[in-house]
Amino acid sequence: MIFLKLTHYVSLSFQRPGCKVKNTGSGGVLRFRVLATVWFAVCGAMPLLAQAPTHLAPPPTPSAAAPAQPHSRAKKAPPAPSAPQAIFDATSLGSPLQLQSDWRVGITSDPAASSPNFDDSNWAIRNAQPYINDVPDEEDGGSTPPVQSGSGSTATPATKAGSQRYAWFRLHIKLAPNHGPIALLVELPVSTNASFSLGSTGPSPDVYANGRHIQPEGPRGDAPQHYQLISRIYDLNVPANETALTLVVRIYYTAFGYGAYTTFFANRTFYLGNPGDLARELNLWSNRSLFERLPRLIYSVLLAVLAIFLFALYLTQRDRTEYLWLALHELAQAPLGFIELAGSSARIDSLWYGALALELILVSAYLFFEFLVVFLSLPRPWYTRWLRYTAPLLLGVGPTLLFVGHSTTVAILLACAFLSSALWMLGWSIFVFVTLFAAAVRRNLEAGLWLIPLILSVIGIIEPIITSVISDETGVVYRSRLTIDAGPIPIHMSSVGDFAGILVILLIIYLRFMHIYRDQEHAASELAAARSVQELLIPREKVATPGFEVDAVYSPANEVGGDFFHLQSAGLDGLLVVIGDVAGKGLKAAMNVSLLMGALRRTHERSPAKILESLNGVLTGTESFTTCQAIWLASNGEMVIANAGHLPPYLNSQEINLPGALPLGVLPQVTYEEERFYLHPGDRILLLSDGVVEARKPSGELFGFDRVRFLSNQSAFYLADAAKAFGQEDDITVLTVRRQVQVVLAA
Repeated sequence: MIFLKLTHYVSLSFQRPGCKVKNTGSGGVLRFRVLATVWFAVCGAMPLLAQAPTHLAPPPTPSAAAPAQPHSRAKKAPPAPSAPQAIFDATSLGSPLQLQSDWRVGITSDPAASSPNFDDSNWAIRNAQPYINDVPDEEDGGSTPPVQSGSGSTATPATKAGSQRYAWFRLHIKLAPNHGPIALLVELPVSTNASFSLGSTGPSPDVYANGRHIQPEGPRGDAPQHYQLISRIYDLNVPANETALTLVVRIYYTAFGYGAYTTFFANRTFYLGNPGDLARELNLWSNRSLFERLPRLIYSVLLAVLAIFLFALYLTQRDRTEYLWLALHELAQAPLGFIELAGSSARIDSLWYGALALELILVSAYLFFEFLVVFLSLPRPWYTRWLRYTAPLLLGVGPTLLFVGHSTTVAILLACAFLSSALWMLGWSIFVFVTLFAAAVRRNLEAGLWLIPLILSVIGIIEPIITSVISDETGVVYRSRLTIDAGPIPIHMSSVGDFAGILVILLIIYLRFMHIYRDQEHAASELAAARSVQELLIPREKVATPGFEVDAVYSPANEVGGDFFHLQSAGLDGLLVVIGDVAGKGLKAAMNVSLLMGALRRTHERSPAKILESLNGVLTGTESFTTCQAIWLASNGEMVIANAGHLPPYLNSQEINLPGALPLGVLPQVTYEEERFYLHPGDRILLLSDGVVEARKPSGELFGFDRVRFLSNQSAFYLADAAKAFGQEDDITVLTVRRQVQVVLAA
């Protein structure tokens, strides 16, 4: 099944600083899987893409302060009264220590707020709670705090008009003397599958320790804004003789909605301590994150194995092209779990992460559409043609996404690509659900089975939306009741839908194999019955043929064959010999052989031409044809031959030239010519089917007429064995008839 996480991949791609979108999407965002979210992404992304790109401001210094004009807000908070200096005492609280209280929170564009000398006494004090109360805006009617210079003088900072405003979180910490190395761990919640919130994370926050900008450790620590947010350690590099630490964290200021600064602590937990202790804590977080994604990784591996199995199944049943389309669909989805793991662990650039995942999802959607058309043997109305011929537009979404933020033209192209893909996915969704539901109503069991993972997918879509709303309203990460804990591994409804899709595929294949097995059993019983009939009709024991010595070999290539021969002795008057090859194989050919053998056993005719004309009447209207040859061997040595497209016989190793004629069953009322020859005592005639000539080696070399001519003086058994050893592909029949001398003496 297709699990469309499109909004997640779109939103995470806009986290690059080259995009105007702030605080949107993250590694903690649940991956959306429906068209409705695609449409939401398009509507939300297009106006944002049209804006000029904004880059995160460089780390400030206290001397970089500049005035700012007032900025209107949706909601004002009253100015906070001056509060006494709040100091977080970390002298004897162990390691790691969670920084839960005494945070000073302020809104300003003044970069000097990162300085330890910045006067934040008028800022509100907040504890690290999932939701904090609003605080006064320094540049929106509030007072602007002075910056203490090194000489004790004060200066009123000024900021430039239109400067980017930030939310600042400052914490004054008292350290123990000779405290040793100090580091900070910013831990994110492991909730990528349990909840959805576009504001849960965003661009990487700036961290300052005593005015120094601190780069995070870990993968891509030099440019974290280009990658998905992960839990990171910041080495604060505080000298052992310094016991005062001013920790400052800066983020983009968003007053309300997704990414609001009031929910900053809902998705971040701060730990202070020894780097070794924090590294162990980070390792635990990494393990929990891996456990969270483990079902998806297992699902990706199973998809790859299933794709290989379906490819092998298609190679054995080339007429079942639905296996090929389904294998390609599963193969397109298989890398998604590992791409998600690499992207959410900051191993892949956010744009590449989103572009790759988005493109694979769109391609897999098209492949599933083609699978469904073949799977249900659907006609080709206008809407299926529309989906097929507009599908190439989907290939432009991922590549265009890589250039987001470069220019207005790219923004317009991206908006058009998303709009076209959203319309295509809307048509795709309607087509899939309506088609499967209609087929299930018509009692198509396989279509009904496909509806099971679809319904689970819908539940998996609704679940994160509901949990997102609850989480955003309450400020607490809400865990869905539909999530099942298998030890340390959480299994969400989306994963249940994923694995249900695999089970449905395996169940459908199993049911098809059982159906094929029953059909084969039925066909085998019919073939066994036909073989029994053939064994009764085609002589297996030596027939008494006075005056003639007859050897016959019959070796069918399959359980039942299409070759036949008939020997009918007329006592001392002569011998009738008929040999033929029915076109085709299997049960139908065996039934035609039975018809012909029954007609031959009932006939008392001795004229080869009349016998062939009679057999032609039997096959007329059966939509089949048969090559045949009839020979009357009289006791006086006369030989009369009539041929209906069969291989010519050999007389004493010499091929007998016969006039051409139509095979039996091609046209009604065909007249056949007779040719007369004379057999001397001891002469031998050889008759054979085309299975001898068409025996083939694995290299492709045919047995051929030259070998037949060379071995034509050998016994029937020798010639048949030579052809079978060469490489039998068709029924082999060889007859030799030798006129005996005793009849001449008796005459």
